Amino acid sequence: MKNLTKTTKFSWRFLMLALVGVLYLSAFTATQWKKEGNDKKMIGSEEWADYKNWYKVTKEPNTGDPTGFLDKEHRGVKAYRDVFVNSIGEATNKGEAEFPYPEGTIIVLEAFKDKGSWEEQKKPELTIMIKLSIATSPETGDWEFVDGASGKNRGSGTSKLGVFCGSCHINAMATDYNFMNYTTIGK
Repeated sequence: MKNLTKTTKFSWRFLMLALVGVLYLSAFTATQWKKEGNDKKMIGSEEWADYKNWYKVTKEPNTGDPTGFLDKEHRGVKAYRDVFVNSIGEATNKGEAEFPYPEGTIIVLEAFKDKGSWEEQKKPELTIMIKLSIATSPETGDWEFVDGASGKNRGSGTSKLGVFCGSCHINAMATDYNFMNYTTIGK
């Protein structure tokens, strides 16, 4: 019983130390982010806050319904859309690396209601795809879908958002559930 108590105390101490470390690292990262002048660029979650600096997939804004599946999604067929991918997935998107996208890839779709809003860069609707580790969400091709810049509405697998987004993106299974890449846009 005496050894069990020592083990339990050690486990609690280790857990508390780990928690303090995580909190410190989070605070340090946020402080460093602001020191580097990025606080003005923050758009939603830090995961994609600087997406405008990523590789821009769409050379011109995407309009209409190039996929045949949009209907009213992503602001519909009259919307002006731009797509960005982080450096982790850039080579795959460009066709310099094979599908599937590597874990950690983030793709941001920026949708504006019309040409005027796009020209002014006024109030884009963001939808985001995040590539998860293999076999995390087979129902969505191991993608997590995020609706909105805040990152609060997320889903994968059999969640409501996972099913909703995945039911369309499965039509792009050959290109790892992604419609906008070198196979559709060109190099």
